[in-house]
Parts: sequence; C-alpha cells; structure tokens
Amino acid sequence: MKLFSLTILLWLMACMNVQAGSVHIVSEDWPPFIYAEDGEIKGADKDITEQVLNQLGYQVTWQLMPWRRVLHDVATGAADAILDIAPHEEHQDTYLFTGEPLSSHETVLFHDLRRPFAFNDLGDLNGLVIGVSPGYLYNNSEFIGSDAFFREPAPSFEANFQKLLRGRVDLVAMSRPVGIYTSRTLGIENQISFHPQPLSSSDFYLAFHRAEKWQDPTEEFSRALREFKKTKQYHEILQEYGLQSDDGFLSLAAP
Repeated sequence: MKLFSLTILLWLMACMNVQAGSVHIVSEDWPPFIYAEDGEIKGADKDITEQVLNQLGYQVTWQLMPWRRVLHDVATGAADAILDIAPHEEHQDTYLFTGEPLSSHETVLFHDLRRPFAFNDLGDLNGLVIGVSPGYLYNNSEFIGSDAFFREPAPSFEANFQKLLRGRVDLVAMSRPVGIYTSRTLGIENQISFHPQPLSSSDFYLAFHRAEKWQDPTEEFSRALREFKKTKQYHEILQEYGLQSDDGFLSLAAP
C-alpha cells in the first residue's frame, strides 16, 4: 500500500510539472545576482527564482548572453523570461513584469582612488567620460540623454574597471553590489571606490515574454516570491552570496 501511495504521489508530481511546463530564462552576467563560474550558472537572484519556479512546478533552463540580445530574445519570444530587469517605461509594453522585485539596489559612480571627485548632481560630470554597459538605461533618463558628458560602453564590467585604472574613462556607472563584487574578484578593491551619492536606484524583476500564456505564471510567481521572502531559505541564499539589506537596498557584506 505504501509503495502504491508513493507511486501515485510521484505520478501526481510529474503531472504537475508537465502541466506547468518549462521556462527558459536569459540574462547577462551580473554577479552576485547571476553569473557563470566553472561552467555553472549561479547567483542569488538566480537561485531564488529557480526555487520559486520549481515550487510552482516549472522546470527552469538558463542562458547568459549580452544584454541587448537578452532584451531582443524575450521580446520576440525566442526566450521566455528575463532575470533582473528594471521596469523602465519603454519596457512596460514589451514584457510582462512580475509584481514583486527580486532585489533592489543603487547605481553609483566608481572612481580610481588616485583620482577622487565631487559629485552632487549630473552637472558635476560635464566633460567627463563615463564607462557604461551597452543597452543599460540606469533608471535615469537625464543621465542617458545628456550630451554634456560622454558615455563609453565596454563589453564587460571587468573591462570597464580596467579602463578606469588605465585612465581611459573618468568614472564607471555600475550597480553598487555588482561593482564591489567585481572589484573583489579582480583583486582591485583597494584601488577603486565609489561616491556615496547614488546615480539612481531601482527594483529588479523577473519579466516574461508578453503573451497570454505567461499571464498566469507572472501572477503566480509574484505571489509565491512574496511568500518565499518570508522563509529562512530566502535569507540563507542572500547570506550564501554575502548579501545583506541596507535601508531596503541589497549590499555586499564586508569580506
């Protein structure tokens, strides 16, 4: 009887997974929230998303690619969802945003410690060259639209920091925890710092391809994520990646 019951339970779980289906999620390398290490995709937001979707009965596959291709593939339906996208106005009509953010953090301006600077508003950036990431909007339309300074894209966060240390850019705009994590990985955390005045702040979400089939999963994920954030497992994932909450924004704990 126990064997029969177990067989029925496994069959029901299998049916649930078939009904829920699979989700192919794409994103750019964005440590410690999602990144590749030794051939494995990991990260705090990746693990949280996978846990929640698995609980809802979905099987998840992951792929990392340049950000502009991420946006294109989900917009066209070549992929099902984007991990860690901010809800900019121009994205609202293209993607189905879930109703609960995965994480919230600030974008700051990193600088070479040998070249400190004052920053109170965008006027302080006039004439400077700012290292940026292709396709990023930084939740600041004035920063993206200004012609008073130069925005120079680089293919990776590492490349941006290397250009900063070589004096090829004056500053680098980057998520605070992403920048700190990257600088530690490169072993240059004692050579760069960031200005405490944030350039912007934003919530980051899972967003699905805009199609009727993803309407219900979008709502289901939002509810399930809210509940998952109340669990011990959620906080253990943050701790695993050295993250802590600082006035509602995630930051990296001291090493």
